[in-house]
Amino acid sequence: MTGAFGYSGRWIAKELVSRGKKVRTLTNAIGREDPFMGRVEVLPIDFSDHDSLVSSLKGAEVLYNTYWVRYKNRKGGYAHDLAVENTRKLFLAAEEAGVKRVVHFSVAHPHRAPDWSYFRGKVEVEGILTDSTLSYAILRPTVFFGGERDVLINNMAWLIRKFPIFGVFGMGNYPIQPIHIADIARVAVNQGESTGDIVLDVAGPETFLYRDYVRLLAKSLGVRRMIIPVPPFIGLLVGKIVGIFLQDIVITKAEIKGLMRGLMTTDEKPLGSIKFSEWVASNGANLGMKYHNDMKERRYRNPHSSKLLQDSPNSTK
Repeated sequence: MTGAFGYSGRWIAKELVSRGKKVRTLTNAIGREDPFMGRVEVLPIDFSDHDSLVSSLKGAEVLYNTYWVRYKNRKGGYAHDLAVENTRKLFLAAEEAGVKRVVHFSVAHPHRAPDWSYFRGKVEVEGILTDSTLSYAILRPTVFFGGERDVLINNMAWLIRKFPIFGVFGMGNYPIQPIHIADIARVAVNQGESTGDIVLDVAGPETFLYRDYVRLLAKSLGVRRMIIPVPPFIGLLVGKIVGIFLQDIVITKAEIKGLMRGLMTTDEKPLGSIKFSEWVASNGANLGMKYHNDMKERRYRNPHSSKLLQDSPNSTK
């Protein structure tokens, strides 16, 4: 699997280990805690070295692919089109290595946002996989919650704690259907044990209007805040200003547009069982006590150099 020390990858690896599976991860992440105490084999990933990729994938029955990049910044050496090409190389290596099945993480409703490179790239990768000789399960999750590395919910909570006013994009009357990361891991591993080609939406059992979702989060923190509508471009501008002070990327244009178009929901039967309302009521007191800097926490080693990167095309989710 890719990125067993990342957010979603860690939970998938945990589920695999709990089922007695032998797990190998491909990653360039450094300095991250190993919660598996050596039970997960760790190998570096180098998309420019086909033979190395094939060798690393030899003997694997299932590849769990969580690799993608959140940010678009070619100047910094990473972008969505680069992520597409890297994933193409990964799948080609998997075919040559004799991998039987791929469980691949896409995004909810990727075809409904063809004008954004993030979603367009997801569609391209899905096509690469479905056109390959590999058996596949393509998972299209909505938005995650839960777990110690839940950057999105934690940082929303931090902002609510720090500021007396919290803005929602537009009127906030678009839906969001979050799913717990443990449910994601369970669905992924179940699909790894299956054989048929399938594309699945993966969402939780509850759907909220975004403004109500924010209110529920604020209530769980035990604080009273003014939640106001703001034009999306103002919300993005404020996010960029806050990001300058935090040295992080707080929100992206694609994330705002995806929310407002209602892409974070599904019409299919929910596969998750853990309710956000119950989880946040139990965990709200501990959320947002410290800001999680996504950019600073993402540290990767360049396979061709001793130089450390603070994000790269080799980042995993």
